[in-house]
Amino acid sequence: MSAFKVGLVSLVVGAIGTIAILVTPSWFPVAAAVQAHRQDDLYLALMIMSAYIMAIVTTFLLYSVWRFRARPGDEDRDGPPLHGNTVLEIVWTIVPTVIVVAFAVAAGVVLVRNEKTYPNEMVVGVHAQQFAWTFTYGNGVKSTVLVLEKGRPTQFDISSAEHDVIHSFYVPQFRVKSDAVPGLVTHTYATPTRVGTYTLICTELCGPGHSLMRAVVRVMSAGDFNAWLASMKSQQSTTSGGA
Repeated sequence: MSAFKVGLVSLVVGAIGTIAILVTPSWFPVAAAVQAHRQDDLYLALMIMSAYIMAIVTTFLLYSVWRFRARPGDEDRDGPPLHGNTVLEIVWTIVPTVIVVAFAVAAGVVLVRNEKTYPNEMVVGVHAQQFAWTFTYGNGVKSTVLVLEKGRPTQFDISSAEHDVIHSFYVPQFRVKSDAVPGLVTHTYATPTRVGTYTLICTELCGPGHSLMRAVVRVMSAGDFNAWLASMKSQQSTTSGGA
């Protein structure tokens, strides 16, 4: 079998792998933010490219093991000396380089787009401490539940209590993550696309209560969100005035 035929077989195997990737149910949580869809598209492209690369390498490896195996009686004899193929060596150096650079550029574009700010974005302060989350909105409302408006870009200003430890803000359905570091404010961004209830988890081992450091995330329509925000403002104003 010629190298050309082996190459065709490897491409067929890669296509089969690609089909398997496309038809296999996703292992990811539902994508509920614009950033999540970008991340998933990039990951899918990487998986498809990886399927073809693995198919090519594995097919040529198996063919070489079979084609150049030692025959009976040849165990003690060295194989004939072979001169490398210069063109092939150039190709298998340039092609992987182009692929790696292309994915690096694509990842950079996704990162820049995911961290783009908007004039109408909402800013939510996220405060972490062992072992709880607190959220502060622009009108002074504080909540232990992260409530967001569907379709509205949101910037999260993330911090950790002084003399606390490092925590990590992560909503799996948004595919964005950022550490909460004492003495430092970090940022991440999300634009929710699905109304629903999700879970914020800490993904940095932060002590004995780490596994319980979670918070409810609710994404609402604009009307429901504004009603919630006004209600919370009224309740907290009444409580503060009464105090």
